[in-house]
Parts: sequence; C-alpha cells; structure tokens
Amino acid sequence: MPYNYELIILGAGISGLGVAQAAAERCVTTLLLDASNPASATSDNTLRIIHGGFRYLQTLQFARVIRSLNDQTFVANNFPDATKPLPCLMPLKAFGLKSRIPVSAAALLYGAAMRVLSSPLKTPHIMSSSKLGVIAPQLKLKAPHGALCWHDVVMTNPGALAQKITAQIAAQGVAIRPQTIVTSVKPTSDGYIVTTDTGEEITARSVVNTLGPWLNTIEAPPTSAPQKPAWCLGFNITIKHQIHPTHAIAVESPDGRLFFAVPRGDYTAIGTWYTRCEAPGRNNLGKQPAIPERELLQFISAWNTAWPEQLLTLDQISSCDAGILPMRRENSNGPELYGAEIITSHNRYCEVMSTKYTTFRSQGLNVLKEIL
Repeated sequence: MPYNYELIILGAGISGLGVAQAAAERCVTTLLLDASNPASATSDNTLRIIHGGFRYLQTLQFARVIRSLNDQTFVANNFPDATKPLPCLMPLKAFGLKSRIPVSAAALLYGAAMRVLSSPLKTPHIMSSSKLGVIAPQLKLKAPHGALCWHDVVMTNPGALAQKITAQIAAQGVAIRPQTIVTSVKPTSDGYIVTTDTGEEITARSVVNTLGPWLNTIEAPPTSAPQKPAWCLGFNITIKHQIHPTHAIAVESPDGRLFFAVPRGDYTAIGTWYTRCEAPGRNNLGKQPAIPERELLQFISAWNTAWPEQLLTLDQISSCDAGILPMRRENSNGPELYGAEIITSHNRYCEVMSTKYTTFRSQGLNVLKEIL
C-alpha cells in the first residue's frame, strides 16, 4: 500500500527531535506529532547541562564517556547561540576515587579524549585550595584538598535549542504537527495506521514512540520489552540568589547524593531530586507534574546536610522544574535511573525510554538502526 510517510514519530521532546534529526539527515520522509509543542514537557524542565560524561570514568564506563563527549561536542559546535561553556567545580576528598591522584589521572585521560574528538571546551584540571579561595570562596570549608575544574555545556534556554532543531529539521523536509493527540497505532500488512483524536488516519512504514511516560496512553502494538517501565519524578529548584555567578558547583551529601548548583542569571538552579511516581494519564498530556511537598522538604533537608553554609529555606525558592523519567529500580537513596536509553522494537514499531538529554543525537541514530 502507498504510505503517507516512511516514518511517523510520536512525541516531539528531545528524544523525538533527535530521531527526526537523524531521519532528516538520511532523507527519510518523516512526520513528527506532538500533543503540545516541541520540547515542552520533561525536555523543558531540565538542569540545562549537556554533560560530557566525565563522571562515568569513576566506574570505568569508557564507551559512555566517548559517546557523551562526542554528542556534547556536536551540540557545542552546531548550536553556539543556544548554548555556552559552563565551568564546573567539585571538591576533592582526602582519600578514595575522588581524591587528587585518581582524579588527576582521570582528568588527563578525559582531556586526551577531548582533543581526539575536537571538543571546543577547555580540558579539566585540578584547582588548588588557595586558588579556589579566590575563584570560589564559597567552597573554602568544603574543599580543603582543592577541587576538580572541568567544563560542560549549558543551554542558555532549552526552548531556544529545541526551536533551532525544529527549524533545522523542518527545512530538511520533516513535517511537524504540534497540538495533535494520537489515540492508536495499528499494524497493517506492511506498515502502520496512526489515528488521531479527530479520527484522522495517517499511514507509515515505520513508527517510533517517544512519548516517554505517556507511551501507554495510546493503543499500540507490542514490542520486545519484557515489562512495563517504572517511573520517577525528577525535579530541580531555582532559588532567588546566586551561589556563584559563573561556575556550577557539585557537592555531595553524606549519603552519596550529588547536587549541582548551576548559575541561572541572578538566580541558581539546584538539582536533581528523584522520587517514584505513577505514569501520567491522557488528561495530563504535556503538563508539568506536581511536586509533593514532602519531597520538596526532603530535598531541602538533604541539600542543607550536604552544604550547611548555603542553607536553604522554602521561601528562597522562586520556581521548580519537574519531569517524569523511566527508572530501573528503587534503592535506599531513591530511584536508580537507567544509564542509557532503552529501545525496544518489533516489526518497525519502536518505543524509546530515555533519561539523558545529552545523547539525543546518537540515540536518534540508534533508533533508526532498529527500524530502517
């Protein structure tokens, strides 16, 4: 049968945009559908950091480091007016993997990878406690052994990056339809019929479902997924003052939770906190989920334990950003997220669960390998 499109993508979050970008580069006729607007749900509620994967060296995940660094380099080089370099600081410990010698070795290895991949960012280095006292006196008590200084990329505005990707793929021929609710995906003898809530039927050879926590709100074919995913709420808070005007600062709580304080104009974004939740229903398509007050209070308490000198109270919070992500399991420190995307497919119907903003490009390429 003749198809309207070779590929239909459900969901225009950063995952859907990444698949559409990969399809456009391969001249695949593509339709991108979203119930709201591109990158308006979880993808718009992030800490805005495109990280290069330095932390993965701690667990010797070299492939993840290279992938993250390569994708970060792509974003930095291709979207310089929607992103900027972000210097980051993390206090060193006296002993262990986060002490001076192992971190220095990791910095040398990471710097070599940056040069091979032509990263435009500065290579990481160890900052002495005396220099740190000048650059970030806020860390005087937290970093008697110095700190690691590395650079990531921060989105100046997530909406701006999404708009640029959307404009780029539209110029390459991808049809984009926001405000379109899909109700079902049904197989035909050699493709699929996608039906919207207005009764419109659109045909395609392949379908990719990147609806995230809303992926089960439509009637769809089965995939190879062994079970339905569990979900967690991830949220960040923005406070009304600067902790540091130019540098992001990472601090660790006694129970091992890592918090990032990221400059955002005259304010500071702090994150991220995770708690288990249920998948949202059709009535909440594209909407930011509510944050339970008890979780917000636990977040504040954990932060205050991690950095007592930067004490937070509820009245300092100006806003919160929240999204829903797939989780692997729950442990004593809360939800454990997947380390990489989960792609399941059957007969050119594919579902994608993702937790990483950074790797949207390579994730899109991996999805196309599954279905085309």
